[in-house]
Amino acid sequence: MENSFVNKVRQSLIQHKINLLEWLQNEGRSKSIYFGLDGSGKESSGSLEIISKIDTALNKMENGTFGKCAQCSEEVEVDRLILDFTTCVCLDHYTTEQKRELESDLELAAKVQQYLLPRYLPSMKGMQMAVMSKPAGAVGGDYYDFFRYRNHGQGLAIADVMGKGISAGMLMANLQASLRILGPDFIELSALTSRLNELFRYNLKQIRFITLFLATFDPETKEFSYCNAGHHPPLMWNATSNSVYWLKPTGPAIGLAPEAKYTSGKLHLADGDMLVLYTDGLVEARNNEQTEFGFEKLEQYTSGNAEKSPESFINELMNQFHQFGAKLRDDLTLMVLKLA
Repeated sequence: MENSFVNKVRQSLIQHKINLLEWLQNEGRSKSIYFGLDGSGKESSGSLEIISKIDTALNKMENGTFGKCAQCSEEVEVDRLILDFTTCVCLDHYTTEQKRELESDLELAAKVQQYLLPRYLPSMKGMQMAVMSKPAGAVGGDYYDFFRYRNHGQGLAIADVMGKGISAGMLMANLQASLRILGPDFIELSALTSRLNELFRYNLKQIRFITLFLATFDPETKEFSYCNAGHHPPLMWNATSNSVYWLKPTGPAIGLAPEAKYTSGKLHLADGDMLVLYTDGLVEARNNEQTEFGFEKLEQYTSGNAEKSPESFINELMNQFHQFGAKLRDDLTLMVLKLA
């Protein structure tokens, strides 16, 4: 198991223990609801058990057995350790019944995630739109959504949770709920992104972070405002100059830094302008020769296909993606908007 991962888990668990002990020592708060303390306020076996599990994991890190399967000594899957640091049996040693239950949970999680993503695209005056999203596994960490901001502008988002599987999917669902609740309360995208970072930096433990691109479009002024939190830069095709412009990050990914600073950018769109939003499953995909699809191919494709409708643009891009021989090893999401 990589030392960088183990060190981050260690730091996270130590901080958890410190926070828990400090909280338990604060007599000014009622703790019975949260940690199962008895009526007198004394520590119950529940709270002590949490500390004991943390200590056990820290001891395993010291002797090099953390993340090792108790039956075969092979490494336990990282995604499962992120969900539960006490996991000590790899999937190969699950019983038939346990595997059946896990498959059922995965199937349910995949269905829930499908329902979380928008079922319909919003109608925006003068704007055509198409979206395609493919998870690499049963459950993915890509996310896209549409909502309204306080100023009644049409909001949109595309995001990528580092990693994949159930743990990434759970964070994706958490992000969706947060944006749906907070989005209408903010006017400035940079302020909304800062608020999300404040919330998620406490929840994104160990090695997780979220890249997020937030935007709003005003169909009357044709103004497109955005905030890019560490996401791969969306591509804008300027129909007037026949040139490409990349919407580079305006701040770090969500969860990477406390008190992160974010700024926003603005574009005034004209007829024929196109925006291509995507996740890393597109540009970082590799073929059998280990060559990345890359930004240059995306730019070249856009320059030669900017006259297409968003739906045709995506379909032909995916044809070229497969002809290139790229393998879908990560979740891939595409969102294309075109002013008409």
